[in-house]
Amino acid sequence: MDGKISCIIVDDESKGRRVLRTICEEYCPDVEVIAEADSAALAEDLIREMSPDFIFLDVRMPLKDGFQFLDSFDKIPFQVIFTTAYEQYAVKAFKFSAVDYLLKPIDIDELVAAVNKVKKNLDNNNAALFDALKGSVLKELPAKIAFATSDGFVFLAPRDIVRCEAYGNYTKVFMVDSDKHILISKTLKHFEEVLEDYDYFRIHKSHMVNMDHVKRFLRGKPAKLVMIDGSEVEVSVRKREELVNKLTMK
Repeated sequence: MDGKISCIIVDDESKGRRVLRTICEEYCPDVEVIAEADSAALAEDLIREMSPDFIFLDVRMPLKDGFQFLDSFDKIPFQVIFTTAYEQYAVKAFKFSAVDYLLKPIDIDELVAAVNKVKKNLDNNNAALFDALKGSVLKELPAKIAFATSDGFVFLAPRDIVRCEAYGNYTKVFMVDSDKHILISKTLKHFEEVLEDYDYFRIHKSHMVNMDHVKRFLRGKPAKLVMIDGSEVEVSVRKREELVNKLTMK
């Protein structure tokens, strides 16, 4: 993308705004901070007046938090990088939704990476991502989870995933209703973290399965699981006993 992209910093703490502005000026020369807001009300006015490309949005603010702020827009014509210093469950929620977030204190490399993602996704409508995020922040398990692909995002229902397979820094995801896999630009470790509250189990360093879609357990060396799509997945020796216990308890 050519030229500068504009942003507004929304944070009720002056120190937080100052840090973000300083880092952007020094390390993101293609970003222009066009305004700052210390409240959601002021931010709404500034955004409607100035139409920024993206905003830095603090999650916790008095009177109206970041999610309530987004609800005030019928459409969200800007990208968002959330900033937060709070609960770990909120951090997990951001993983559910695949939106960008920064933990305070702000890490420079992470901020630069988040801004680069924003630049690539300026044409995307993130409303669905924010919907997934709000549900998970409320500690509900979302019906669908957003995952990043090479050309945007894909929304997958955990119940429809048969298994996940490591592929370098990517993960192959095999679905119930398809004989093809989806390549997601996240590691299998990321999937393990995001899906830990669902009925999934990592049976091997390269494989994680949906326990609801296990068809058979095959003893042998190595042991294998047969999934409902007919695939056979190797079980590591280290995971075998724990897997058998899980299967016998279902």
